Amino acid sequence: MKRNRFFEKTYFLTLILFLLLLNACVFSLALYTHNRSYESAQQVCRSEQLVIIKAFERDFEISGDAASLAFSYESFYSKEGLFLQFAENGSVLQTNIPGDVSIPEAGTHCTAEIEGKKHLLISETMCDGAFVLTFAKDISYLDEDLRQLSISFGLVSGLASAVLALCLYIVLRKLYKPLRKLRETTKAISMGDFSARADDRGKDEFAELAKDFNAMSDTINGQMEELKTTAQQKQTMLDNLGHEMRTPLTSIYGSAEYAFRHGQSEEERMQTLLDIMSESKRLQKISKVLLDSAFIRENGISAGKISTGGLLVKIRDIFVLRAAEKHVEIYIEGENFVFDGDETLIEILISNLTENAIRACREGGKVVLGAEISEDAKTLYIRDNGIGMTEEQILHITEPFYRTDKARSRKEGGTGLGLALCKRIADAHGAQLAFVSEPGIGTTAYVRLP
Repeated sequence: MKRNRFFEKTYFLTLILFLLLLNACVFSLALYTHNRSYESAQQVCRSEQLVIIKAFERDFEISGDAASLAFSYESFYSKEGLFLQFAENGSVLQTNIPGDVSIPEAGTHCTAEIEGKKHLLISETMCDGAFVLTFAKDISYLDEDLRQLSISFGLVSGLASAVLALCLYIVLRKLYKPLRKLRETTKAISMGDFSARADDRGKDEFAELAKDFNAMSDTINGQMEELKTTAQQKQTMLDNLGHEMRTPLTSIYGSAEYAFRHGQSEEERMQTLLDIMSESKRLQKISKVLLDSAFIRENGISAGKISTGGLLVKIRDIFVLRAAEKHVEIYIEGENFVFDGDETLIEILISNLTENAIRACREGGKVVLGAEISEDAKTLYIRDNGIGMTEEQILHITEPFYRTDKARSRKEGGTGLGLALCKRIADAHGAQLAFVSEPGIGTTAYVRLP
């Protein structure tokens, strides 16, 4: 089983910090208690010393014999376990304190070891400074109390540390659970299960993180689906492009080879050249449409002001001769308004739609170029009374290389890319390209501008 290093680091670092803090508090408490006990013992020693000093001063006023009094007091209090030293002008009158013990100066105190035990020594003047009394009392019990206190606190600290370690482990495991599940989700996604989702129940930071992660996964999945769809469309387009280019190339090569290997009359030679020119022109159209699509994709649009009146007149003038060859009439109707767009690309868009409308018309047909304004949009439209389309054909009409009538489109030089380019131009302008058609009645192409 793989170790959870993050959990281990968090657990041990937190535990160490808590234990250090706990033991520091326990040690400080023990030391504080010991210091308070020492201060209390010092106060008791000073009180006992003061009692001896008052009694000695009273007895000295009566007898006046300091040496006898010192001997008497030392003899009496030595039975009580106390050590006393009486001194006069630096000379010791009486003492039971061992000679190797350092005596503190008058008004000060210190600790020293006497007979193997720790004693507190306090020196004070008496009889108006004529004498100095050094008082020594056993306080070794304080060290024993500190040792016992340290043991007790150590046991309490050890028990508290064990309980804390267990509680901390349980709490951190519970807190770590959402993160562990999130990690399992990321692992599942990395293994290819893109439907895996993190548990985002709750209101804490982990739940928010899980929600953000799920949102990110949904976005990525959506993008992946788009990439798959785009890749499939590109592959389909490449397959169709290969097929579309192979046909005219085969025709060109076949015509050229036949002309090379066989003798031809002038009429046959001219027909062969016309066939080669027609197929070459078709290849030229395919390459032009592909270049236009690539230009839009790479460079976007350059918006300017476009007048529908001038635009539609220009398109009509371009196609009036071609329409006349098929005995098709072109009309302009509707309102004149100005909109923002790339004039060159809009001309390509309307030109392709107009060319398709003329191609769809029978002899004596009619094509109408129009513009209208409604409450929510400005619309350009191209209407014809040609062969029309079915609903199924309308669904696929803007797909690259799709033709409603493949044989007829090839004959008239269609590439199957014109409406795909129109769709790209409309999308680049934020416009909507739509078709309304009925077989045998005609088709209307709408460009609804934003």
